[in-house]
This record gives sequence, structure tokens and C-alpha cells, in this order.
Amino acid sequence: MKTREQAVRALAQTAEDKMLLQQFFDKYEVSQERSYLTHTRFLDLRERTLCVKAARETGITAQTVFWGGYPDAERVMALFLPDYLTAEDAIKPENSPLALLRAEKSPADTLSHRDYLGALMGLGIERAVVGDIVLHDDGAELFVTEDMAEFILMNFLRAGRKRVMLSQIALTDFRAPEVNEEDGEGSVASLRLDSVAALIFRLSRAQMQERIDKGTVFLNQMQCLKPDADVAPGDRITVRGLGRARIVELGGVSRKGRQFVRYTRSV
Repeated sequence: MKTREQAVRALAQTAEDKMLLQQFFDKYEVSQERSYLTHTRFLDLRERTLCVKAARETGITAQTVFWGGYPDAERVMALFLPDYLTAEDAIKPENSPLALLRAEKSPADTLSHRDYLGALMGLGIERAVVGDIVLHDDGAELFVTEDMAEFILMNFLRAGRKRVMLSQIALTDFRAPEVNEEDGEGSVASLRLDSVAALIFRLSRAQMQERIDKGTVFLNQMQCLKPDADVAPGDRITVRGLGRARIVELGGVSRKGRQFVRYTRSV
């Protein structure tokens, strides 16, 4: 196992990465020394990848839970468990450091994710205190840090120049995202991430390799920088700006040696 300092040196590519990982370990150490639940700010998928690797390399995965309010959340916090809490306990509403806000809009208004996020950033708050924003026909539900909920409730009045009515609701009242999916199938030369993702998102393999190199492709919610990473049934692929997909089945091999793939993709 690596020490904290060794893990930071090995994983951090930028000054921001170094600060993130130092804060990650600071929160963990406070949890263990003072025996109470601590947590990071919200992490995006790349930050989550760094923190998951940091936990693995230092042997603290058993005391670390990544949670964003629901199982498929993209933005999550790292929760650090004292000895008396299990992972199941840590994500219960009574222990959660999350708050859930509901923004209701007029049926005549159309508001996008960007509208809601832009309005929140316009309040002068940091992106790190806002988790997933889940759109519904009648508005949106927003995960935020518990300590920022009251400020947002008092000041969030409009999104995209449209008036919204904001209220805090119980975490148990969360409505899962309304996901529209399309089924697809095709064949690839090999079950590499770049080949399969290129098929699903209708790009050339070279274009997908470029996205992987830029760090905008995620396999099972972890940033993947390896174009030749293997994929398997049940794997989830996210390409920033293009959406998400899930591998349903890997079929047989054609006469030309190509392998069949069935998938679902969010649209």
C-alpha cells in the first residue's frame, strides 16, 4: 500500500488534482481521529476517478463511500465512515450531508440543465456544492450540500429568465430521472473500449480515441484513458457531451471475425 504522500504524487497531474487529493485525505483522517462522518464536496466523474484510485492505493476503500443521492448519480461526494457506521447507514437520509431541492416551473416554460445550473452559478456559489440536476416535465430536482440549502432557497428565484418556485423536499421523495433509451446493435473488430464506444456513439474509432485521450470517456463511472480497455455485458459507457450507454449483450462472431454487440443508449 502507498502512503498518502505517495498516492498524491502518483495520481495528481495538476495543482488542482493535488489540492483535491490532499482535501480527500484530510477529510478521511478527521473522520478516523474524531469518529464521525465526514465528506468531500461534490466530485465530477474525473475527480471521482482520482479519489477512487487514491482510496484503493492507500487501503481505505472499506471506510469510503461515494454517493450522490441515488445509485446512478454522476456527481457524488466521498463519505468517510467512522467505525460505528456501515455504508448502508451512511447514505440514510438522517445521516446524509445532502439536501434535495425541487424547482417548480410553469408548464408553458421550457428550461434546460444549463438554465438551472447557470442560475445557481449566478448566485455566486461554487459548482462543487451542487450535485446532479435532474429534469422533469414540471421542473427539476437539485442535489446540493446541506449547508448551502437555505441560502439557495432564499435566493434562487429564476432560471433562464423564467420564474421558478423552490422548496426543500425529503431525500426519500426524489424522483428518478426520466430516461429515454434506444436499443441498438452492431459489430466491432474487437471488444475494446474505443471500438465499442465508436459504434454506439456513431463516431470513427480515431475520433473516439481522441476523446479517450482527452479524458472525456468514462467506463462504469470511472475515467478511462486506455482505448484498449475491455468491455463486458452490463458495463456503462459515458462520453461527455454525447450521453450514456449500457452494454446489454455480447454475441457471437461473424464469418469475418467481427463480434456482435447489443446496447441501450440514452437519447
